[in-house]
Amino acid sequence: MKNSLLRRIVVCILVVFLVAIVIFGSLSCFDNIRRTTSLTGNIVKSASYIVSQIASDYDMENLINNPSSKKYNYLKSSLRSICIGEGLEYIFIYIPDTKNNQIKYVMVVAADDEKNNEVSEDRKAGTVIEHKLFDAEVQTWNSGESTIYEYSNEKYGRFMSSYNCIYDKNNKPVALVCADYSLEKIYTEIISEIVIKMSIVIVALFAMFALMALFIKKKIYNPITMVFMSMKDYISDKKAGKKAFEPINPETNDEIQLIADFFNEMVVDIDSYVDKIKTLAEEQARAGTELDVARRIQYGIISKEKNICMSDNFMVSARMKSAKQVGGDFYDSFLLKNGNICTVIGDVSGKGVAASLFMVFVKTLIREKLIDISDASDAIKSANLEICESNPEEMFVTAFIAIFDSESDKFHYINAGHNKPVIIKNGKAEFLECSPCMALGVFDDSEYKQYICDFSNGDILYLYTDGVTEAVNADKEFFSEKRLLGVCNNTEYTANSLCQSISSSLESFINGGEQFDDITMLAVKRQDKSLKLQCELSELEKIQQYIFKLDIADKLKKKIFLACDEVFSNIVNYSGADLIFVSYNKKADKISIIFRDNGKKFDYLEDRLKKDFDDFDDGGMGIMIVKKICTNIVYNYINSENILELIFTDNQNN
Repeated sequence: MKNSLLRRIVVCILVVFLVAIVIFGSLSCFDNIRRTTSLTGNIVKSASYIVSQIASDYDMENLINNPSSKKYNYLKSSLRSICIGEGLEYIFIYIPDTKNNQIKYVMVVAADDEKNNEVSEDRKAGTVIEHKLFDAEVQTWNSGESTIYEYSNEKYGRFMSSYNCIYDKNNKPVALVCADYSLEKIYTEIISEIVIKMSIVIVALFAMFALMALFIKKKIYNPITMVFMSMKDYISDKKAGKKAFEPINPETNDEIQLIADFFNEMVVDIDSYVDKIKTLAEEQARAGTELDVARRIQYGIISKEKNICMSDNFMVSARMKSAKQVGGDFYDSFLLKNGNICTVIGDVSGKGVAASLFMVFVKTLIREKLIDISDASDAIKSANLEICESNPEEMFVTAFIAIFDSESDKFHYINAGHNKPVIIKNGKAEFLECSPCMALGVFDDSEYKQYICDFSNGDILYLYTDGVTEAVNADKEFFSEKRLLGVCNNTEYTANSLCQSISSSLESFINGGEQFDDITMLAVKRQDKSLKLQCELSELEKIQQYIFKLDIADKLKKKIFLACDEVFSNIVNYSGADLIFVSYNKKADKISIIFRDNGKKFDYLEDRLKKDFDDFDDGGMGIMIVKKICTNIVYNYINSENILELIFTDNQNN
């Protein structure tokens, strides 16, 4: 194996053993050195004291002057016996000169014969050498107290020294005794002894380690490997489609046996689960296919996106996006028998297949009732009654119904518990204040009141479900009514561009997050019915027919046509246009006739009105008359089009 468990166990145990040996050996070595150093200090201190007591009976100057005397040799023999007996390296007797940093040797002995002969020659009695006294020597010489000092010498190595004073009969210090003990010798002996002992321990531990490794391999590693290989073979056989499985039995009677027994039970459960999952997967695939068919059917009944022109005055655009494959939102737009346009948007409680089925039933029922029953309130009341009678799951639906009068600037509406729509007038968006009635399918005796609202040229009514305002982003914020109004505030919107802009804003707001509710919207825009004309004077007859069909006073019609005659003639003669469009707009008592053409930029009002009366014989009198007839004339050149608006008032008599 790439990462063998046995190898890792062996390495871990080996590392632990080695670390333990190193730590134990180091601690043992340090402890022995510490104890031996302490003992050595006592030895050198005791030795220096004994020598100081013995040497106090001798005259130091006499010894220096008579190195061959019996007293000198006897004292030297005694010192060497102490040096050998105590395991010291050297014993020195010398007289310090603290002022001149010198010492005068009285006597030097060494335990080793060769070293003793060497120092006897180099440090003869009376030999003076330069030597800066150690602090310990100075302290002993000045105070008389015994001191211990460790130092290293390049020639002789590392030593522990003890100093004591030799006093004369007058109790005055006359010399110093120094007893040296070699620390390097101690360290070498201790480390050698530790190494020998640890070697024996290491051999014993490695023998134990080998036996332990064999035990682990036989009792732990081999059974685990057998269980692992059986698991691996089971997986391979599963991939190959084989169902045969031999139960695992490592015969260990421990936790490994329990693992094997649990795996044997798990295999039985897995095989059973796999068969169930296959059955469920087949059923889920069938259900998925049925849901996909249901989704296609739903989008066949209600398009995901729809842009249609209802009569000549109304443009309807809609969008729908279900949170699941099928949803409970719906919208509809259709012509009534009297020629009016009806739009409906609804939101069924719940989601999924049940909501989708209920939605189809409600949508179809509302359309049938509104087409068959002329009064919208009665139609919705009848629809609610049937929904309540055919609603075993007690579902309900909120809906907003708007009916647009093609002959007037009004629309009627019924709010069955739905969100307040947005109405846009002159580019300013606000919510339509309407009292909601009860949702459909709640009570069978609910009443549905019908309201009326102005709807002039250029106005937009935006209907939506709560999936729009309650869309949530990653920060758990709602899209909200405030954001919706912010998007709707635009003077250039068409019904299609409004829906597209709101859909794009929702996508950016959600930013790839989960859609929790169905999103449905519908926009209706009332637009002018334009008259499309060729740039020929013969088309003037069409303008006359167009104006005299307007619902205004006959006297005003004549004045309007007179002005239009002159303006149209000027456009034909001077603009160089291919097409001319004429449209009518009325708001309150203000009447507008708008001419648009794709000719060159030419403000003929500006060019021809600045004339004296005598100059009108070469043209321009007609434009002056137009100026007198109209309340106001507005000219603009926008998007490569000449736009001329003739403004009249409904009570205009002059």
